[in-house]
Amino acid sequence: MISRRNFLATSTAAAFAMASSPLSRAAAYAPNSFGVQLWVLRELMAKDFDGTLAKVAAIGIKRVEFAGFFKRTAKEVRTSLSSAGLTASGAHCLQASMSDDEVHRTIDFCHEVGMPWMIAAVPSIKPAASGAKAGSGNPFDHIDLEDWRWSADRFNTIGARVREAGMRFAYHNHNIEAQKYGDIVAFDEILRLTDPAVVDNEFDVGNFIAGGGDPYPYLEKYPHRFKLAHVKEWAAGFTPTITGNFPKYASFGQGSTDWKKLLGALKKVGVQEIFIEQDGTAAGDEIAPVRQAYQFLTRV
Repeated sequence: MISRRNFLATSTAAAFAMASSPLSRAAAYAPNSFGVQLWVLRELMAKDFDGTLAKVAAIGIKRVEFAGFFKRTAKEVRTSLSSAGLTASGAHCLQASMSDDEVHRTIDFCHEVGMPWMIAAVPSIKPAASGAKAGSGNPFDHIDLEDWRWSADRFNTIGARVREAGMRFAYHNHNIEAQKYGDIVAFDEILRLTDPAVVDNEFDVGNFIAGGGDPYPYLEKYPHRFKLAHVKEWAAGFTPTITGNFPKYASFGQGSTDWKKLLGALKKVGVQEIFIEQDGTAAGDEIAPVRQAYQFLTRV
């Protein structure tokens, strides 16, 4: 199985899908506010794209988020989603390390299909100076503070271009945002240096907790920066890590998360959509954890 961390750090292939306008802020989360990040179903999607989307829809889920497109055209994706009764809120399809031409092509494609959100899932490593020795390029191996600052600058540039095309750009965090450089927390630096006018955030609260971070002070301090969210459940008693070796997952409601508190906090700051991203399941059994998570969340 390909590591998501390695995939996101090295792939520049865009992921696209049919879209609808972002949800307005609701008085409470409705069932269709909970979607799924299709990365968790990547092996099933690779084998049976249409069949997997149909299984997602059968759970009751209405919205999906892509990370990988499986060589399909925009027209093919629109047809598949329409047949399944699904819409795509966006895709993890941008990276700071993309060339301007790659960014433009990705924006043009997303604009053509009407996708409301374009998301960068990880920071990138600042290109090495001429003659300097390059590292792996994987931020989960090593990332310096200057790499965060360079990524933030690129996100501002990319976000402005996405906005010009009538869409919104968002940055999605992992656990490495919780690491410190002296008194500076990486996530603080990303939030400080990105322009709220062109860069929103998709707060993966599970990832941040996995890195030893506390999401609640961020939701209180930056109430208008978080528009989307990812949620997952960790088994109780885990040791925080900023490596690619994440803690053990647990079924939703059987781990360490206070779900009423978390969903209440996300609602308070106006998070529009929440995506299940429960990875690490057994091959061939990926649908069951998504179903369990969705059914749990709609009852909280």
